[in-house]
Amino acid sequence: MAQSTAGKSTKSLKNNKKKNPQKELAILEGALRVFGEKGFEQATVAAICAEAGVSEPTLYEYFASKEDVLFSISELYTRREVERVSQLIPYIHDPREKLRTIIQAYLEFYENNPLYSSVALLTLKGNRRYVDSPAYQAIREASRPIVDTFKEGLEKGLFRDDLDPYLIRNLVLGFIEHLTIQWLLVRRPERISQYRDTIFDMVMRAIAKDEDEDSVDLKLRIDRRTLERLIRPEAD
Repeated sequence: MAQSTAGKSTKSLKNNKKKNPQKELAILEGALRVFGEKGFEQATVAAICAEAGVSEPTLYEYFASKEDVLFSISELYTRREVERVSQLIPYIHDPREKLRTIIQAYLEFYENNPLYSSVALLTLKGNRRYVDSPAYQAIREASRPIVDTFKEGLEKGLFRDDLDPYLIRNLVLGFIEHLTIQWLLVRRPERISQYRDTIFDMVMRAIAKDEDEDSVDLKLRIDRRTLERLIRPEAD
């Protein structure tokens, strides 16, 4: 029986013929434009090839399917961003400022790459096979600095030690992705990057260590107005 190619690495599906990196990149960037404009379901391999300036047989030399192209776009853009952020983080020694920088990097990345953001947050999130792909592993790698930064803050006595680092990661990403999805759908706010400090302050209210229990409790009561500005910026 033929073995399914779903979830397998793109590299494992390629033959031994030497590939042209520029042509592979052209296919991915062409596909991103098609997916961003038409949506994944409505996009065709023919349309991708026309946009990329390659033939269909050429596309299949590089990718096993339209879905494989979709996942590979995510892997490409994510690994690029991981490399960029990894060059910044080592120079920031305060975990709080490091966390602020990570939030800023996510917001600027989504804001500067709207087509990719649309594909990543509106299409890939609903694909069950995505979690088995190398692209999803790249996404997990990209979020690792949030976990590492929280653990560093724990070691320095800055953050609460009764919180799960992975839940904090989900908290940070949840704020960012919710705001970005709203921006993609209704184009409000005009710039999501302007909410860096709002998101940072809300996260810090939850994770900052404070020896005064009453102060901790107060910090955890997220200011309603700040939350409303994040969830519904158009109300400003």
